[in-house]
Amino acid sequence: MATIPVWKKNMLSALAVVMVACATVPAVPAAGEPQEKLAPAQRAAILNEKDIEAFADTFFNRPDIQALGVPGALFVVIKDGKVLLQKGYGYADLEAGKPVDPEQSRFRIASVSKVITATAVMQLVEQGKIDLEQDVQQYMGDVLLKNNTGSPLTMEHLLTHTTGFDIVDPPPGDMITGDLSAVAQLKDYIIKTMPTVIHKPGEVYKYDNFASMLQGYIVEQVSGKPFHQYVNDNIFKPLGMKNSQFVLTPGMESSLATGYNERQEPLPPYNTIPTDMPQGSMLTTGSDMAKFMLAHLNEGTLGETRILRKETLKEMQSVQKAIHPKVPTMTYGFEFAMHHKFNDQYVIGKGGSIPGFASWMWLLPEQKVGAFIVYNNNSDLRDRLFEAFMDRYFPAERQPIYATPAKDQLERYEGIYRDLRVAYLTTRIKAQDGVLLLEDLMGKHTLQQVEPLLFEDEQGSPVAFQENKDGTIRFLFTKTNPAAWSEKLPIPERFKDVGEDHPYASYIDGLHQLNVVQAGQDGRFLPDAPMTRAEFAIWLVNWLGAVPSKSQPAFRDTANRSDAGKITTAFDMGFVTGTDKGSFEPDRPITRQEAAAMASRLAILLGHPLEKAKLTGKTDSWAVDAVSNIVGYKFYGPEVTPSPDGSVDYRSKQVMTRKEAAALLYLLGTKSLTLPGSA
Repeated sequence: MATIPVWKKNMLSALAVVMVACATVPAVPAAGEPQEKLAPAQRAAILNEKDIEAFADTFFNRPDIQALGVPGALFVVIKDGKVLLQKGYGYADLEAGKPVDPEQSRFRIASVSKVITATAVMQLVEQGKIDLEQDVQQYMGDVLLKNNTGSPLTMEHLLTHTTGFDIVDPPPGDMITGDLSAVAQLKDYIIKTMPTVIHKPGEVYKYDNFASMLQGYIVEQVSGKPFHQYVNDNIFKPLGMKNSQFVLTPGMESSLATGYNERQEPLPPYNTIPTDMPQGSMLTTGSDMAKFMLAHLNEGTLGETRILRKETLKEMQSVQKAIHPKVPTMTYGFEFAMHHKFNDQYVIGKGGSIPGFASWMWLLPEQKVGAFIVYNNNSDLRDRLFEAFMDRYFPAERQPIYATPAKDQLERYEGIYRDLRVAYLTTRIKAQDGVLLLEDLMGKHTLQQVEPLLFEDEQGSPVAFQENKDGTIRFLFTKTNPAAWSEKLPIPERFKDVGEDHPYASYIDGLHQLNVVQAGQDGRFLPDAPMTRAEFAIWLVNWLGAVPSKSQPAFRDTANRSDAGKITTAFDMGFVTGTDKGSFEPDRPITRQEAAAMASRLAILLGHPLEKAKLTGKTDSWAVDAVSNIVGYKFYGPEVTPSPDGSVDYRSKQVMTRKEAAALLYLLGTKSLTLPGSA
C-alpha cells in the first residue's frame, strides 16, 4: 500500500468543529472525532451543506486515508432533491498537476455503469417492449443462448444476476486494450464468449458481468440503436449529463483522469473490450452523477424531465432477490454489498473497479439521500468513506437478542461451503456450545443465532443461510464475498484406498469434497504414487476454479493433451514455468522443490506475505525462497518433522507423492489471509 500523502499542498485544511444548531439534538463532535460513547441521537450529525463539507475535508485529510496513495477523488452527496456537496480532492493527473474538477474531470466508473444499463432496460419494460418474465431469447435476434436446464432465462434473471451461467466474467486479459483505435463490437464479443446456463435460472446468485452485458445487447436489439446511443438519447441527454459516455471518443482523453497503480505509477490510456461495454465502460463526472442520483431519488424526474415512472422506479429499487428476508441481495440493478455497514438503514448501491479506478454509489431512498465516490486508483477508500458517512449521519446502536439453540438444531449447518463465483473461497461451519464456528480464508468467527437461518458474527455482520424444501441447508452468505452465495458441498464416497485413519485422510478427503481430485475408474486415489508436473498444475487450477484457456498452448509438449487448456491457464496466471527450450515435461514426476515453487507463486498471488524458515538438507538455489516460504507456513504433511531447533529438511529433491501434494494444497487453501482493508 502506498505511503505517499495524496492530498497535496492545495488541499484545504480540515474545518473547525461544526456545531449542530438544533434544540432537540445535542451538538455532535467534529467530523472524524470519536463518537462511540454517545447515544445514536447524540451522535447523528445533521446532513447539510456545511456539515458534509466539513466531514469530507476532514475525512480526506486523515493520515490513514492519505496513506492509501489515492491521487485524486471526487465526492458527491445529495439530499431532498438538492446537491449538498460536489467536490474534487487531489489530482486527476499528478504529473500535470491537474486538480480534480467535479464539473469537467471524467472518471471511469466501472461497474456503476450497470445501474445505468438496468435503467435503460426498465425504460423498455415500462414501454412494453421487454417482458421481465419472458425468455430473453426472443430479444436476441440471431444470437443463440446456451441453456441446458430446460428453464427459460428471463430479463428478471439478468437484472438480479441469477442467470445460472457457468462463466460470469470475461476471459483473463480480455477486458481492456491499449489500442485506442481498435473496435470490438458488442454482438461479436457476446457470440465469442457466450457462457452456458448450468443452474436453473433464478436459484443461484453470483455477481454476473455477462448478465449486464447481455442486458445492454438486448437494449440495442429492442431499440434498434447501438447501446451507447440509446443511453445518450434516453438518459444522458434528457438529464443534462453532457460529459457522460459509454464509448471513449477522440478528444475525450484530455478530460479523462489518469488511472494509477498501487505504486502511484500512471497507467496508459485504454479502451474496453467490447468497446461499448454495458457492464462497465461508462465515463462521467461528479456533476453528471449528481443528476442521475437526483432523478432516481425524485421518483424518476429531474426538473421537468422524467426518465422512469414512479411505479417503475419503486420496483427497480425494491428487493428482488434475497438469501434471507433480512439479508437482501439484489434489486433490479442495485446490490446490497455492505450489510455490516448499513446501520439498520435501507441502502441500495453499486460499486465498480477497473484498472486505475474505483467507485461506489449508494442511495438511501427512504431518506432521500444519495452519495457517489470515484477515484483514480484501486484502494479501499470507498469502503472507508461509506462506513464513516453512515456512522456520522445514520448511526445505530444495536442490542440484538440471540437465541441459544440445541446442538442438534445447529448441526444441519455444519459442513464445507464453496463460493459459487470464486471457487477457492471455502467456508467451514461447525456447531459448538450453542453457536456456530466459521472459518474461511479471512479467519475464524463465532456466530450467534438471531433467528432461524440468520446469524451474526462478533462485529454484527450478518451470516445467512437458505434451506432446501426438505430442511437441509443449501446456500450460505457471508461478508467475505458479498458478490456470491456459497453452496454446501455433499460428502463424496470415500476413496477405496484412503481410510478414515489414513494419516493424510483429512487432506485428501478435503480436496475430494472440493472436487479438486477425483477417483480413478477403480475408485482409488493412489496416495503413494508419484505426482506428475501436469497433475499438480491441474490440481492448482481446479482448486482455483479457473477456466481452461482456449488460447494457443503455452508449451509445445502439451499441445495435444486434453488438459492443455488448464496447463496454459496455470502458465498465464504465473504459477508454472517451463524449461529453457519451451517445454513443460508434463509427465515427469514433480520434485518437492518444484511443487513448492508452484505453490509458493500461487500463495503470493493470493496475497500471502513471504515467510522464512531455517532449512537443512539440499535445495537448489533457485528454489530456496519458495521452499523456505512453504516450510515457513507449515504447508506440509506428516512426512516432514521439524528438528528441535526448528530447522526443517524438506527433502526438496525427492519426488513428491500424491498424498504429500494433497497436504500441501489443502493447507495452502485453508490458510487464513488478512487482505488489505479487511478487519
